[in-house]
Amino acid sequence: MPDWSPADLLPGLWFGLLAILLLWALRRWYDPVPLPVAVVFFAVLSPLFGTVLFGGKVLLPLDDLRGQVPFRELAPTVPHGNPLQGDLLELVAPSLAAVRSDFAAGRWPLWNARVGAGMPLLADPQAQALQPLVLLAYPLPYARAAGVTAALRVLLALVFGYLLLRSQGLSAGPSLTGALAFGLGGFLLLWAGWPLANSAALLPLLLYALVRCDIRCADGAGRRGALLLAIATFALATGGHPETFVYALALGLAFLLDRARRRPAGRRLGLLSGAGFAMAIGLLAAAPALLPAAAYLPQSLRAVRLADPVAVPSPPAGVSTGDLLALRLLPIAAPNAYGNSRFLHYWGLANTNEDASAFAGTATLLLALLALGARRRFPQERLMLLVAGGTLVLLARPAGLDGLLAALPLGRALATPRLHLLLGFSLAYLAACTLERFRLGEGRRPAVAAAAVLLAALLVWGYLSHPSPGDPTRLAVLRFGWLRWQLRFLAATALLLIVPWKRLWPPAAKAALAAMPALVAVELLLAHLPANPPSPRRLAFPVNPAIRFLQDNIGDDRMAALGRAFPPNLPSLYGLADARVYNPMAPAAYAAALAPITSAWGGEVPELGSPAHPLYRFLGVRYLMAAPGESCPPPLTLAFHDSTAAICERHDPLPRLFFLPFTSSGKGVEVDSSEGGWIAARLPTSRTALLASSLYQDGGWRLLLDRRPAPSHRAFGPFLAAALPDGGGRIDLLYRPAGLLAGGLLAALGLALGLARGCPPPRKGLE
Repeated sequence: MPDWSPADLLPGLWFGLLAILLLWALRRWYDPVPLPVAVVFFAVLSPLFGTVLFGGKVLLPLDDLRGQVPFRELAPTVPHGNPLQGDLLELVAPSLAAVRSDFAAGRWPLWNARVGAGMPLLADPQAQALQPLVLLAYPLPYARAAGVTAALRVLLALVFGYLLLRSQGLSAGPSLTGALAFGLGGFLLLWAGWPLANSAALLPLLLYALVRCDIRCADGAGRRGALLLAIATFALATGGHPETFVYALALGLAFLLDRARRRPAGRRLGLLSGAGFAMAIGLLAAAPALLPAAAYLPQSLRAVRLADPVAVPSPPAGVSTGDLLALRLLPIAAPNAYGNSRFLHYWGLANTNEDASAFAGTATLLLALLALGARRRFPQERLMLLVAGGTLVLLARPAGLDGLLAALPLGRALATPRLHLLLGFSLAYLAACTLERFRLGEGRRPAVAAAAVLLAALLVWGYLSHPSPGDPTRLAVLRFGWLRWQLRFLAATALLLIVPWKRLWPPAAKAALAAMPALVAVELLLAHLPANPPSPRRLAFPVNPAIRFLQDNIGDDRMAALGRAFPPNLPSLYGLADARVYNPMAPAAYAAALAPITSAWGGEVPELGSPAHPLYRFLGVRYLMAAPGESCPPPLTLAFHDSTAAICERHDPLPRLFFLPFTSSGKGVEVDSSEGGWIAARLPTSRTALLASSLYQDGGWRLLLDRRPAPSHRAFGPFLAAALPDGGGRIDLLYRPAGLLAGGLLAALGLALGLARGCPPPRKGLE
């Protein structure tokens, strides 16, 4: 490793320290993770994250920069980046960097001034401003922290998946198998860098905490369970993806109710009240992020699209009902039947992440199928059967269900691939229960043979009957190779279950049981390891001459780019204010205001055109980046060009705050300081009455005139404006999102209630 240095060990050492502290705390106050099991967990984490924790690599798709202006001259990497992970650079990274910047400056991350006309930051769930798994990686630079956060997500899923299954009465081998099936499953590893992976990582913790909360012991175990439950609920609520948070919370509540109904009547109320109180404390602690998000999200693009009258899209034209059912469900069992987006060819419904994230391994599928005919059930196994069946129905969306969902508010959110979270978890749980029955000698070998034949037939049909419509040989090596691999894993699993090892040779029975976690882990690593290729450190946001020119000359003005050049949000990582914004949580009103200069939409990414349009001047855009060789129409002039980019300059951009009518001789407002959600400025002695701006007003901006509140309103669309009275020499603009004060008060109340109930009573002094 020629570019390796001892500093590259720091992410791994920090992750190792956090992992050791977690295992120590569990051994000290909860349930221990046996050393051999911990070794297995670290063994599977090594191929996934070893190069980013100890080898100097970065777990970001930086190789994808090569396809964009001004990065086309970057050298390619081997392996290439995953094209599905563009959001990690253009959406997740800029939001996380903005939060880090505010915390480093000693202020709350309330407002992101470097994207669009500004947008809420704390109220944007994807910024994960209060997410513990993100905060724990803050001692490291962001590029290094991404790998630590992803590794922590997988570690938590493995550790608490194992402890949950053990607490449900399963032995070590089946519990380890179930934990590996979920922790290395598609939902967590395919989405490892996205906020929704937080929900997958924390779901086993939530359920384990509910089990611990059910324990009432004199040594304080009940209080410790309640504390863990409050922490789990807080972490889930601040996970950054409301949809999967609701799914995980719903499963947690169903899990709690199912446990409560099995308790005597006298204990049932105590369990519900204790667990409910702990979960309420966690939600109250998250209120400073939840309430601003709830107040703002109705203004977002995401809300506007979900409110569309056609809540559930109609099936693709020309696709039969049977083919549509296969498109929706087949990737759960055969993830590469329709190709793979990682290799640029996929002919399924959406992409590999969306369609195949419930894949938990062939062995897991076989074991879960065998749970259908079990004679004896383990705790909450019936609940998991209901969850698996219900999610399959919602994902399949049979005739009539589409119409029902369309009639419901936000019906689309009830039948999305995000349900793969619940399906993948329930399959792993059921697989562990089945394996425990075989360990106890309760398995039925004829059922194994029948289920294996059915699953083998499904795999053969899935891979052989669904070639690419345009080229049947496309990705044939991948598809047929994976068919052979899955049949091998299926045969090995069936063999371990069918052969009566205990009668033939008793020691072999234990070996067969121990081989099952290895089968699950090896298959899932083969399937999902290529999904997160690391990048060399040299690609961690390089600065070339075009970017350096913008950094040296832009000052307080904004920039933008034409077409697909310099993707939106990415300039903010270089300290540049970008008039574009790519984010499902972006203000819908601002997107509408950009319509005159929006030439196209690349999915949810705005592509700008019309470089001479006066709207750029209003938005304060001084520089427009374009592909090399592009011309600059008047009144723009060419300010920079090389083989990577051309940069056009507009010489008369308006400042963020100005008076109307505007005169070129005096811009009117002299800004003293601008720090996130606080802009302080001095007013001239002679001025016009209307203060205008290119700041997005979502209702959170407050205007102070000489430190006294003054009214403000919207003008020119969604932008902040105010009619100022005569006199006054200073204005302050403060951004305080709706719900922030109430959220802070609720958090304080929740923490006070938690301390009051959770702290043990003081001991009486000696008489």
